[in-house]
Amino acid sequence: MKKGILIILALVILGGVGAYFYVFHKPHRDPSTEKATYQLSAEALADPFINNQAAANEKYIDKVVEVSGVVLEVEGTRIILDNAVSCTAANEETFAQIAEGDEVKVKGRVIGFDDLFEEVKMDNCIKL
Repeated sequence: MKKGILIILALVILGGVGAYFYVFHKPHRDPSTEKATYQLSAEALADPFINNQAAANEKYIDKVVEVSGVVLEVEGTRIILDNAVSCTAANEETFAQIAEGDEVKVKGRVIGFDDLFEEVKMDNCIKL
């Protein structure tokens, strides 16, 4: 009887340790290597969030998208496209060759919408 309980306890502990390593030590997602789910302009991405944020969240949040637009601001690792999308890169070299006024296409993961500035926020962006 005690031997069976010890075996079950050992299996539960091993299962817990296995689940821990599976959940907390898996590789991070890299949106730059993923295929874009949607390809659209910066304004076309922002409009659904302004008009119906709940539906837009369901459709775009945590998805990889390609966005094109005119760069209005370059600030280190962040650029703003058409006053509608804010793209953040992992490092400053990603946007080093971009200047204000350039027409660019970027790919990244949509992480949310800023109600105050009415901008879609994207991270892990790369220039295409």
